[in-house]
Amino acid sequence: MTQVPVRELRNHTADVIERARRGEEVVITVNGVPAATLTAVKPSLKKFLTVDDLLAMRPKHPVREPHPHDTWDDTTDDLGPIE
Repeated sequence: MTQVPVRELRNHTADVIERARRGEEVVITVNGVPAATLTAVKPSLKKFLTVDDLLAMRPKHPVREPHPHDTWDDTTDDLGPIE
């Protein structure tokens, strides 16, 4: 956390904003008393995924393990027709 007097903020606004943008927390002081905090804006979460996003999330290799349901031998074929 860096303290910056309001006068320095006024005279070097772009430099102070760049410091905050790079992740530094900058406290603006007025007559030596903290008055405000300047921090970087956090990126917002996407509200939707594109096709490219979904394709990037898929497994790189196909799943080789069979699903447990695929190995079941339980059937009702041996019960005969329902009467």
